[in-house]
Amino acid sequence: MPTALIRTAGALVALIACFPLAATAAARPFTGPAGWDHAVAVAPTAQSPRAQETWRKSDGELLTFMSDEGLSYDDSLAMIRKNVADNSLKPSVDKDRTCGGRRAHEIEMTFGTTIVHQILVDDAPGLTKLTYTHPQGTPTGPDVTAAITVYCGA
Repeated sequence: MPTALIRTAGALVALIACFPLAATAAARPFTGPAGWDHAVAVAPTAQSPRAQETWRKSDGELLTFMSDEGLSYDDSLAMIRKNVADNSLKPSVDKDRTCGGRRAHEIEMTFGTTIVHQILVDDAPGLTKLTYTHPQGTPTGPDVTAAITVYCGA
């Protein structure tokens, strides 16, 4: 009887030890700019590991955080590159980088009077997208830059 109890306790300790490792593979939560209107569009669950939140400012600025374990970083980046090439778009920023120690890609384009800045983060298995849009002529908000820096690191 004591042997079974020891084995059960050992298995429980081993299982608990695995939880932190599994949690590090998932996307980290994102903290958007303080004082902006914040909405949670989708909250992740065990059945649907997708999250989407937005922060909106009255001057037309919008910041969206989306994380989805069902999306592939490589496939999403390939789709963006194909769209850029097929439509002869000229991004002002189009570079690989890291974000939180993970591989990432940053792209920025102007569509009409709106600037779209996006960072894709490889959260294998899955993807996180940080998308910031603002009117052309409006500088990037320092609070947005700070939120992304805190999330990705310097």
